[in-house]
Amino acid sequence: MNTIKITRLFDAARQAETPAVDVADAVLAALAVRRRSATAFQRSLMWMSMASSAAAAALALSAFWVWQHNTDAVNEMITMVSWAAQ
Repeated sequence: MNTIKITRLFDAARQAETPAVDVADAVLAALAVRRRSATAFQRSLMWMSMASSAAAAALALSAFWVWQHNTDAVNEMITMVSWAAQ
């Protein structure tokens, strides 16, 4: 496109009046509806993540408890047969 044509286009755009249309209320209402639906979805994801974190913590605590009890049994067996190593 020629530079002169672009300059004329810019001049015509500067002289044109903006239309008297107010869409702010409609846009804000549409954004509010989308935000409410997104918030509900995010809230459900938050509850699911909290539940999975609680389940993971319970599994970690039970695994630690089992590990502690199994370690004690192994230590007792080693202590019982330690006389053979001497």
